[in-house]
Amino acid sequence: MTATAHAIIGGAIAASISNPAIGIPLAAASHPLVDMIPHWDFGLGWKSKKKAVLLIQSAADLALGVVITYALFGKTTDTLYLFMAIFISESWDILQMPYLLFNWKFFPFSTFYRFGHHTNGRAKMPWGIVTQAATVGSIIGVLRFVH
Repeated sequence: MTATAHAIIGGAIAASISNPAIGIPLAAASHPLVDMIPHWDFGLGWKSKKKAVLLIQSAADLALGVVITYALFGKTTDTLYLFMAIFISESWDILQMPYLLFNWKFFPFSTFYRFGHHTNGRAKMPWGIVTQAATVGSIIGVLRFVH
């Protein structure tokens, strides 16, 4: 999933579950679970990309996700809790970046890369974005319904 999708899911969890002791672990667990759904993201084809391009795309995706998530949930959710949920939902991919960008093939970066490599469902455009939108929309809908 894109960083934007992970951020929105983490934010939706924080907005729906007021107890951080429950919400933060759920935000962390959401990342690998939704990554199993076939999707497209900027990391696909990373070996053929210039490192600077991958870094810029990833940073822009992350920033966009934070801005959209704050716009959606910032007025109704404790700001610190919201940003913690966003960060923890993103952390799985953040911990892969040293492996991808700097060739740091040692723990913990190699472990997160290998785990993500084996659990990521891959889909080409445009279906990979469609599956993300459907996933994010469904999760928001379910969380709003149970909240």
